[in-house]
Amino acid sequence: MNKPKSIKLYNIKETSILVVLDSIGLEKTLAYHDMFLLWSPTFKNVDIPVYLIFPDTIKELNNPNNKKNFNAFIHYVSDPMLIERLNCVQEKFVFGKKYNVILPRMYVVHDNNLIFEQKRINNKNIKKLYIKGIELKFEIFIKKN
Repeated sequence: MNKPKSIKLYNIKETSILVVLDSIGLEKTLAYHDMFLLWSPTFKNVDIPVYLIFPDTIKELNNPNNKKNFNAFIHYVSDPMLIERLNCVQEKFVFGKKYNVILPRMYVVHDNNLIFEQKRINNKNIKKLYIKGIELKFEIFIKKN
């Protein structure tokens, strides 16, 4: 787990999980999305919200074709500027053409700061972020004991 560079997120006040994903229409993104749907009751039980950040517009996120499995506890956010601030955009050259690729990342946010970063999204790493989120959320109680 890496410590990310210092970026303040003033609109996220509580301990939460921030996930950067590529366009909602891509199959790989939907696989990541489905993983978070499976984990959402677990995060909900400890009151740790999950924010999925997409480069898509609000109109694309609200498209009825994309709303098959959307969850009320997972927050869907369109913020390409935040994705760039988090350095999740990489330029690739394929056959002489330049493409921008969104690299999937997961972060734990606590007190407006990015605390931890995971570069791979899988169940094992989601579990690690879940544990870190619980430790940060309940650090007052942990310190007392």
